[in-house]
Amino acid sequence: MATLKDVARAAGVSVMTVSNVFNGTGRFSAQVRDRVREAAEQVGYAGPDPAAASLRRGRTGTIGVVLPLPLETAFADPAMTAFLQGVARAFHRHGTGMTLLALPPAVGPLGRDVETPLEQVARAPLAALEKAVIDAALLHSVEEDHDGLAVLAKRGLPVLAVDSPGRESGAARFGAAWAGFVTVDDRAGAYAAARHLTGLGHRRAVILVDRLAAQPRIGPLPWTRAMADVTSAVVRQRLTGYRDAWTEGGLSPEDLGVVECGTNDPAAARRAVRGLLSRHGPRPTAVLAVSDSLALGACHAAHEHGLSVPHDLSVLGYDDSPAAATASVPLTTVHQPTDGKGETAARLLLERIGQRSATPAAAALELPTRLVVRSSTAAAPETKVNDRRR
Repeated sequence: MATLKDVARAAGVSVMTVSNVFNGTGRFSAQVRDRVREAAEQVGYAGPDPAAASLRRGRTGTIGVVLPLPLETAFADPAMTAFLQGVARAFHRHGTGMTLLALPPAVGPLGRDVETPLEQVARAPLAALEKAVIDAALLHSVEEDHDGLAVLAKRGLPVLAVDSPGRESGAARFGAAWAGFVTVDDRAGAYAAARHLTGLGHRRAVILVDRLAAQPRIGPLPWTRAMADVTSAVVRQRLTGYRDAWTEGGLSPEDLGVVECGTNDPAAARRAVRGLLSRHGPRPTAVLAVSDSLALGACHAAHEHGLSVPHDLSVLGYDDSPAAATASVPLTTVHQPTDGKGETAARLLLERIGQRSATPAAAALELPTRLVVRSSTAAAPETKVNDRRR
């Protein structure tokens, strides 16, 4: 295998000159540059080893973007793809590479001497996180109880979180490596959504979440149990906003049912809502979903059950994804700047990596949300009956 010495000998220059030509450093003429490159081609020298160059610089030029779900699922999620587009835009402008690291919820306790095949599958993403050649990590909605956070904390790389883990828990876990936190005003967005429903006369609603923690309990659960179980900073803020609007309307949080669907997938929401609509007793008049994907699944379930959206069941989403506006019944939803959130987070992390201060300050930024009212919400059925009687 040809070396720098072989190129230097063939070109009639020093090894240092050859190194400068390939690394773009030092001063040399165009003639010397061309001679070195021709000599390298003659002797079969492919260039310096990128891994070795990274070790010398102490940088890889690549940042890991850690997602809380399998990549095939992430690419099917409109909100996630919009976030990644924003991140990629900022990295491209800076000439920085991006490594996607899937960190789905762990399966069972790990670390025993002998692991089951299922546990070995669960362990694989953690092993990839341990070995990833990256300069820093950008987390997106990773639950605060996930084992992957401990792996990153041991590595000591700069870490910036989007949405979750939260500001306080992230700072406590990562210490000096904590680069900051970017989120949206989730409580205000959820408050506006629930306030919209109470203003329409709704008194019984169900909240659809993908999961409250790394290990979901699929199915319905009471309000107090949901608030006790939640470890996702995003879901906690949204539940708080829903509750505050509900209680300000003179209603009890216990009238807000919570259902864990397991995944952020329309099919999971369809199954959950079909089960709710098939139960005996008063059914909910509205659905508050923590994502547009879940809200659209709820709309499908209502139609399959012979109900009209919004006349029999109002449905309200969160994200304002492109599908929300183009659905057969355009979706009332909470708009958040998903791509802007990704771009902002990537920019802040790049700035942190470039700082020379021994104790750089952590970033903290909260972006606004707004309610977008479309056709999937209307007055509660009881309110319409009372209006007709009057």
